[in-house]
Amino acid sequence: MQFVGYKDSQIGMDVDIQGSTSQKKLCANVVAQIMAFACGKDDENPNKAFAGGRPSSLIIGDQLYPESLGVLLAHFENKVMFQGFIWNINSFDQEGVQLGKLLAKRVLAHETDGALKAYADLFEI
Repeated sequence: MQFVGYKDSQIGMDVDIQGSTSQKKLCANVVAQIMAFACGKDDENPNKAFAGGRPSSLIIGDQLYPESLGVLLAHFENKVMFQGFIWNINSFDQEGVQLGKLLAKRVLAHETDGALKAYADLFEI
């Protein structure tokens, strides 16, 4: 799992709530989630028990800008590409994406029924 967090709010101002800003609360939640996945929690109630031992990494920046978002997207695209090379698979040949393209053509041609029609109707396509 990979977490991405930014120290400063991208709008340049923040709301103070109960002694800390909303951005500080977001950052605290990123840190807390990393620890939750790493350490887990034992509890007699199986609904409250949470297995740990789940590795993660953190990418942290000062503030989100269009340029940093582009760099982040390029990072993930390259990561996926190189993982595909290592595992000897074509990371970008995804049957679900191909199916989505076929269904989109049906939506645009108004050849829909059932759930596909219901979702297309939401967008008035």
